[in-house]
Amino acid sequence: MKNITVVGGGACGCAVFIELVIQILAEELQEKVSLTLIEKDKKIGYGLAFGTQQKSHLLNTQADLMGIFGEEPEHFANWLKEKRKNFEAYRTSSEAEETYTSRLLYGDYVAEQLSIFKEKAIQGGIQVNFLEGEVVNVEKNKTEAFTLSFANQEQITSDYVVLALGTPKPNTFKDCEQYKEFINFPWPVENLKQKITPEDTVGVLGTSLSAIDTVLTLIDQNHKGKIKLISPEGLLPRVQPLQNNEIDRKFITLSNIHQLKRDETRKPKVKELFKLFMQEVEALEGFSLDWNALKRDDRSAEELLEIDIYAAENNGDSLLNLAYALRHDASTIWSWLSTEQKKHFGDWIGKYWQINRHAMPLHNAYKLKKLMENDQLEVIGGYQEANYIENSGFEIKLEKAESFKVDKLVNATGTPSSVESMENALIQNLLKRETIIPHEIGGIYIDERTMRVVTPQQDLPLYALGHINNGMLLDVNSVWFNVKTSMIAAKDILFKIQMNERIS
Repeated sequence: MKNITVVGGGACGCAVFIELVIQILAEELQEKVSLTLIEKDKKIGYGLAFGTQQKSHLLNTQADLMGIFGEEPEHFANWLKEKRKNFEAYRTSSEAEETYTSRLLYGDYVAEQLSIFKEKAIQGGIQVNFLEGEVVNVEKNKTEAFTLSFANQEQITSDYVVLALGTPKPNTFKDCEQYKEFINFPWPVENLKQKITPEDTVGVLGTSLSAIDTVLTLIDQNHKGKIKLISPEGLLPRVQPLQNNEIDRKFITLSNIHQLKRDETRKPKVKELFKLFMQEVEALEGFSLDWNALKRDDRSAEELLEIDIYAAENNGDSLLNLAYALRHDASTIWSWLSTEQKKHFGDWIGKYWQINRHAMPLHNAYKLKKLMENDQLEVIGGYQEANYIENSGFEIKLEKAESFKVDKLVNATGTPSSVESMENALIQNLLKRETIIPHEIGGIYIDERTMRVVTPQQDLPLYALGHINNGMLLDVNSVWFNVKTSMIAAKDILFKIQMNERIS
């Protein structure tokens, strides 16, 4: 009997576990395959992203894309409808909350589906084992299986291993961690509750979705002091409409980009892709645009937020809707780019892609607008460095020699791209042993057709899902995308098990 072990019990780990159960039972392999799921926290199915108790922490993706089954993206939305019909606790007070529901509710959904499919597995004759613990190393042993070592020194063996490690903590400000005024990571929210008093002036490093969730956490705790979001660009995510307009693309399509590859017999360039993007936007608008006028660098966050809220209230503008419409093709297009062109993308238009593709829910935008109007929230660009002031917080230095002081400083910059910078014992041990190889853009090398880790050692039955693949794949922080790749990994593992048995 072959054992498959999934390391990580967040949404990604649960998705691959559930898919394995479905495929094992469908292929009638329950006598030949056993499953193990390992999670370091007591609650399986929630992970870091969906374990938050804050009701203001909303999903940044519409519910109808969040199904835990690869071929049923609408499953979560249908689950919510049934719950709201039958249980008062699930009902919402606004359309915004219904479209972008809380992270906690999604965690409940994943945990419930996991429980259902654990029971299906047991009833179907699959040997299932759930373990609580932190895996710190995975190493090939002499019997051709893997040895998985836990932080408490215990070990287990497995024939196949799937790494579903979620989003590792950032370690970008190691020098600041020694100071009590510094909060290195906003999650779990107890980190903020224990170290920040209601009257503190709080600096939040970062202006992305993680930083916004940090602000909302503080406000939920009745924070009275000023909050300053700080980053080099000072750009907030744009605002998602309740429903995106559907777009029938004519220019930036896989067909047109492939034709370019075919005609030129080379990989596409970012400039060519952006030209197609511009043509698509202008066709949607019906006139030529002054693209320089769309730059955001010289406009205040308050002004831009006002513009973005207005656009969201009117079903979004062409830029935002086109970025959304590209979600299912973006990773394919990304895979067609050379490493050099991927770097160009990040340097040239990466920040604009991020704020349009990963926009905030309208419900949250209203809250930020109110905080700005009340002079409690400020978004600041031009970040240079943070220097500790003895027992008095931090001095934040900006471009042009400007500076200001904050009482407490929170690192909400998000998960680092490079594996060398990821604060995770298992990742670092795999890196030391060269079981995983860093990609130039970020993350590790994998075979994107199978999700199998590419290693200079023998061809190992080791698979990776989620953020650790961020260099080779594009939407690795999107649940719907990770659900798709979970299905790919499960199919490949079971195919290899079946083929090896036939050959032998």
